[in-house]
Amino acid sequence: MNLSRLWDKAREIFKDLQLINRNKATDLLAFEVMELENIFTLLLLGSFTGMPSPPVHITLQLLPLMEKELKLMLNRISVAHDALSEIVSTLGEP
Repeated sequence: MNLSRLWDKAREIFKDLQLINRNKATDLLAFEVMELENIFTLLLLGSFTGMPSPPVHITLQLLPLMEKELKLMLNRISVAHDALSEIVSTLGEP
């Protein structure tokens, strides 16, 4: 009887660990998507930062589709967090 209860408790612990890992993986993917959107915006609007930019007609065609990315970029500029600290915070607390 004790062995079956122990087995059930171990199963519950592993289910909880699996749920925690899924949540962390989801948070990490969301952070990666956010960073990729920032990189895409920086590539298109790189001329403002001194980077070579794509041809102007391509940039102008993509600007209406980038409304969310532009708002995100302006929001990140106003907050100006350190990227390394954000990466460490998404990996988990010690």
